[in-house]
Amino acid sequence: MIEKMVQYLIGASMDPGTENYPYLGYVYMSFQERATFLSHGNTAKLAKEGGDPVLARICGTIASDEKRHGNAYAKIVEKLLELDSTGAMVAIADMMRKKITMPAHLMYDGWDP
Repeated sequence: MIEKMVQYLIGASMDPGTENYPYLGYVYMSFQERATFLSHGNTAKLAKEGGDPVLARICGTIASDEKRHGNAYAKIVEKLLELDSTGAMVAIADMMRKKITMPAHLMYDGWDP
């Protein structure tokens, strides 16, 4: 099932707009990981409130991983700002103009419309 969804996502041409440029990729990932941390954390909270402690624990674990990833990418962007402030700011501005999008709207399991 997961592999099928990954193939649908690839087929839907998810393009974060990073153009194979590392600075753009790091900026995108710093925002994307933060967003997924918040999403999974909120899902964990709702699962707990809804009486599903197992789902809450699973989503909480995923949220923790996403937070670590986001912090790592944010540190990379901070370092880019320190070492190449112009290049980093150009990349940040470019990604803000493009609007950072999440791939979830492209996910399809082959069953639900």
